[in-house]
Amino acid sequence: MNALPISIQGAFYMLVSAVCYVGSATLIRYIGEGYSPFLLTFFRSVIAVIILAPVIFKLRGASLWPKRPFAVLMTGVFSYIGIALWFYSAGRMPVAEFFALQFATPLFTIAFAIIFLRERSDFASWFATFVGFAGVLIVLRPGIIEVSVAAVAAIACAASYASVNTVIKSLSKTVPTTVIVFYANFLLVPISLPMAIVDWKMPLWIDTPAIVGASVLSTIGYVTVSKGIAMAPARVVQPVNFLRMPIGAAFGWVLFSEFPDIWTWVGAIVIFCATSYAVQRGARSKEEN
Repeated sequence: MNALPISIQGAFYMLVSAVCYVGSATLIRYIGEGYSPFLLTFFRSVIAVIILAPVIFKLRGASLWPKRPFAVLMTGVFSYIGIALWFYSAGRMPVAEFFALQFATPLFTIAFAIIFLRERSDFASWFATFVGFAGVLIVLRPGIIEVSVAAVAAIACAASYASVNTVIKSLSKTVPTTVIVFYANFLLVPISLPMAIVDWKMPLWIDTPAIVGASVLSTIGYVTVSKGIAMAPARVVQPVNFLRMPIGAAFGWVLFSEFPDIWTWVGAIVIFCATSYAVQRGARSKEEN
């Protein structure tokens, strides 16, 4: 693996993350509305800490104390909101449609970075962002079809993950990435525990593999997407990220006899093209500066 070019390795990690995230959403779709998203978020958080325990052990000592504790805490809060919304919406809407709306995450990230981090932007970047959000409206078609609560939750999930990305982008200037990843997952356990107690329900044995599998795949997806983004340029990993849509459509079609309509595909392609343009334009601007 190390013999391959860095860009190829980054694209590979992005592909692994796409498969893992689709697999996680599919398993959540399988168990449907049988479990509270707050409870599923708690299970996912505990399993993530177990998986990341070796990394946590290596970070023991003074290196674990962040320089900006409040900002680090906010990564845990936004992550909790995003994951809870992920479990809610993924369990209540077609897999491909869910991922079509998740493509809005980079759009929110761009907008938040401009507004809160004061990043420079131009008319073309803003125009591409607005075109991307128009793609979201194509998928939703408000006024033509009923917009479900799950669809709204999926968009809010995208905004929550964009908030996480924005805080991490700010933190990464002074706090090591490994420390951010540690807290983003470790803090989820105490944050998610109160609502999990309120909605507590022992999982059925038949559902346990799906819950554990969804949690494991979600954690692996989080780690691999982080590695992919860190290793390769956005122009390389962004097209690979779009594979979530056709992979999700295939899973939904085979397992649930669900296949997205033409407008979902059109909206997803509009979002993808607008996001890719905005991301690559931003990367070129940084190289020029």
